Amino acid sequence: MVKKTVPSLYLSPEYSAILFVFILGSHLAAIGVMFLLPLELWLQLLVLSAIALNLIQGMRNHVLRSNSAAIKSAEWNSEGEWTLFTANGNEVVAQLRSTSYVQPWLIILNFSISRFRRCSLILSPDAVDPGLLRRLRVRLKLLGAADTNV
Repeated sequence: MVKKTVPSLYLSPEYSAILFVFILGSHLAAIGVMFLLPLELWLQLLVLSAIALNLIQGMRNHVLRSNSAAIKSAEWNSEGEWTLFTANGNEVVAQLRSTSYVQPWLIILNFSISRFRRCSLILSPDAVDPGLLRRLRVRLKLLGAADTNV
């Protein structure tokens, strides 16, 4: 019996205008809702600063990928192992979690790095080659994501 091997997939997402608009829009909507809530001024300012900090973190991690722990690229090798390459140059072996979200218009890959450390890689259609995204969706559907408790 001949064992077929699948080629490695190397994901290196570029800047995504879709993701930028989504993250910015959702945070601006949250800010708009804050003004409709009957909260005291000090509490509104506290929540607004939390929203602003989350906006900055989301942009640095997922859009600009400039945070030191942000995932710049990922490789799914033929043995089914994931290697994540971070912005600070580290290579991290990770397990793909079953909580990952896969649709034609958005892929969110959730990873477990250690028992208490998790991270995500968000892939939109304008950030990665469409053929590569299709191969990733097919491979995820065929092989699946095993949720392992590290």
